[in-house]
Amino acid sequence: MEERIDADDARVRVYSLRPEPFAALRGWLDEVESFWADQLGAFKAHAERTRGTKPSGGRKS
Repeated sequence: MEERIDADDARVRVYSLRPEPFAALRGWLDEVESFWADQLGAFKAHAERTRGTKPSGGRKS
């Protein structure tokens, strides 16, 4: 974060974020997004494949 104070008005402060620290965060988010996209895609395929079938075993009510 960088702070810049307006020379004409001491009440004004402008803050800006440097993009460099966010590169590592973006890389991590890309990995997490890819992982979950794969997992949710597999879950969706499983749910569609087994739609309408009764689970075997398990508890009886």
